[in-house]
Amino acid sequence: MPDDSINRPPRTIMRREFLKAMLVSPWLVPESRSLQSALLVGNTSFASFARADASPQGLITSNSDFFVRNHFRTPQISSDSWNLVVDGLVSTPLKLSYSDLLLANSVRRPATMECAGNTSGGIGVGNAVWTGIPLADVLKQAGAKTAATAVILHGADYGTGEGVPANTHFARAIPLERAMDASSLLAYEMNGSPLPADHGFPLRALVAGWYGMDSVKWLTRIELSSQPFEGYFQRQYYVALQANGERRPITRMLVNSKFLRPSDGEEIGPKTYRVEGVAWAGERKIAKVEIRTSQSTPWQTVTLAAQSTPLTWTSWNYDWHIPSTGKYTLEARAFDDEGKTQPDVRDPGRQDAYELNTPHRITVTVRP
Repeated sequence: MPDDSINRPPRTIMRREFLKAMLVSPWLVPESRSLQSALLVGNTSFASFARADASPQGLITSNSDFFVRNHFRTPQISSDSWNLVVDGLVSTPLKLSYSDLLLANSVRRPATMECAGNTSGGIGVGNAVWTGIPLADVLKQAGAKTAATAVILHGADYGTGEGVPANTHFARAIPLERAMDASSLLAYEMNGSPLPADHGFPLRALVAGWYGMDSVKWLTRIELSSQPFEGYFQRQYYVALQANGERRPITRMLVNSKFLRPSDGEEIGPKTYRVEGVAWAGERKIAKVEIRTSQSTPWQTVTLAAQSTPLTWTSWNYDWHIPSTGKYTLEARAFDDEGKTQPDVRDPGRQDAYELNTPHRITVTVRP
């Protein structure tokens, strides 16, 4: 997507132009479960999910309304003293400053991010326009060695808690292949503004289409390795557990959907009501969305507002011709372009509380 597809705020343009005029050095400098269970560590707060703003990029969640999920306290980082180190199995270790990032060729693209422990229809999901450097560009500059298979993303946030070793930093590893994908970014802007502190200032990863824990915030180091990463938040958290003891890592976002209006418990008038919502499917496209207004009525296909694209949610609407007053339970489910849909019930064998994507269900009252 061209970098000028969305107008930048004047202050961002001015800062970048100033840096380009003043700095002549190259931008890369070589150098020798459920939300409840997640609350056991650190602080979790989800901002109220407001109606997202319409834009050419789809429905955009404002920075102030975008959910926040942190395991530890938000680091207070000065861009003047911050650096990003790229090392491990690389030919040329790198040390990048904030100015180096702003001087690099950037890309700007929308992407939907969801917390792995988001409940069905929950507020732990949002869609923003992210600006940054392709992660692949940095890894190519560093020169990944043949033996490298994993990219470990180290954050500045650290702390302790129930079961967490003292001074544990948050870190996650993704496969090198995924890191080299064009959709993986080192993001420093969110919706045209520098990253807010709670969202990773000065730099965060964006692993679009994967659950949010892999989009590590407050990045300080990118390490390439040939070994599976054994970090605490790789092995103890964000793992799908089966009753028979099987374990697998959680990575790609599952197909999901939610109502934006009406809200759960709302009272609405009779006649025709425009039901609205969003649906997303991670790396896949949304093929269709269905809703029903009671268990005894058939599923109805809704209208998608635009052609679906991978990595971002799609808005939808349905004109509900209400037959009578009373209470109704509305359900929404989405299908991706591989035919996968939201399961009617949770897999009873799951012992964790991640990947919760049963249909969103809300109850409304139709008044006379």
